[in-house]
Amino acid sequence: MRVRTALSTAALAALVLIAPALATVPATAAPTASPATAPAADTATPDVTAPAGYVGMSPIRVLDTRDDSKVPETRTARPLRAGEYFSTPIATGCLAPPRQECFGVVPTDATAVVVNVTVTDPTADGFVTLGPPGAPGTKPATSSINFKPGQTVSNLVTVATGPVSHGVPWLTLYNNAGTTDVVLDVVGYFRTAATDKYRPLYPSRIADSRRDTTGRIDTDSVRSYQVARTELGTADATAVVLNVTAVDGYRDGFLTAYPAGEPRPDVGSNVNFPAGSTVANRVVVPVGQDGRINLYNHVGPVHVVIDIVGYYGPSGKGRYSALRTPVRSFDSRLGGGPVPGSGTRMIQAVPTDGSVPNAFGVEANITATNVLADGYLAVTREPDLQTGTSTVNVVRGQTTSNSATAEVLESTGTYAVYNHGADLDLIADVNGYYVTD
Repeated sequence: MRVRTALSTAALAALVLIAPALATVPATAAPTASPATAPAADTATPDVTAPAGYVGMSPIRVLDTRDDSKVPETRTARPLRAGEYFSTPIATGCLAPPRQECFGVVPTDATAVVVNVTVTDPTADGFVTLGPPGAPGTKPATSSINFKPGQTVSNLVTVATGPVSHGVPWLTLYNNAGTTDVVLDVVGYFRTAATDKYRPLYPSRIADSRRDTTGRIDTDSVRSYQVARTELGTADATAVVLNVTAVDGYRDGFLTAYPAGEPRPDVGSNVNFPAGSTVANRVVVPVGQDGRINLYNHVGPVHVVIDIVGYYGPSGKGRYSALRTPVRSFDSRLGGGPVPGSGTRMIQAVPTDGSVPNAFGVEANITATNVLADGYLAVTREPDLQTGTSTVNVVRGQTTSNSATAEVLESTGTYAVYNHGADLDLIADVNGYYVTD
């Protein structure tokens, strides 16, 4: 069931995000100079928000730097500049000075938001990071999304909200290099008063149009999927956490996920893909009518693969504490060497000093760079746990990121990343922790 908010929203105009064909020039991964060689999870007591429950929604656009009407505070469209920290209200619009009140889409006590970040028309290899404001001339130690010139790419990011101003919480973005346009679609938020908790699942594939009789989703078409299922343990799920992969589309296009039984959002994309490519993105979507979700394909028939990794609901295991400043937990470029093909690397994601007690999972961002061949990464709770699912689809010579809602071994605070392909460098950031009450 979709949770509705009484907060005002402006009319949403459809804006298509289309990606050009992929090049082979590698994008720039997040900085190597800032983090220490030891895992960031062990360096200090984390500054986290209070544990909070989840509230889901259909996508609501709160920023599009290409459109004056979708830049809430200034109403002036322009790309983000190189090295710029750009702060924006989580709102669909703001009144002109002197009042400046904004039309928020999450409550002021929201501790974190789940937002789909889309970068389009970048002019240089680089990355964008969502996090706290920073001083001019500095750069964050983590990245949220990586890209190369001319690319359109999306990633789901769960990030702590910034200070409340003009009656709404804010977010801050940092652009590393060149100029780039950025689109933000909010798909949910956390607050301490919310009751839905997260529960990880054994990752499983629930749909693969390459293997079943359904075939590609056609242009301007919707396909419905049953996600509330007793055999999956999701019978009372109010929202599901999925990895959605677009495979071998006929044209550049995008996919949008939303609850069954509700109107398709006027704007909002979850997976942006170039023709002929394989592109994955993490998707959190409310469960709709009859326990189903819908997936809309904008243009060009495309195969779709869906893996389920967890859900939110009253029978969930625990709540989410967001790091106010995300941390880097692993970077193979700083030690340990590349992850070999058919190899597994254990990631220390939870501090070992007991500063985050009862943690059973993390919100992570996984980046593959210096990739020698096409392949994929799979995130699992423990090594040698082959689930037949994937988390990040990697391409030779390209830097690729995807978020991972990773269950950890509670005895060690670690999770496993399996590399199905050739040698590559692996980077892992932590945005927050799931903890039992």
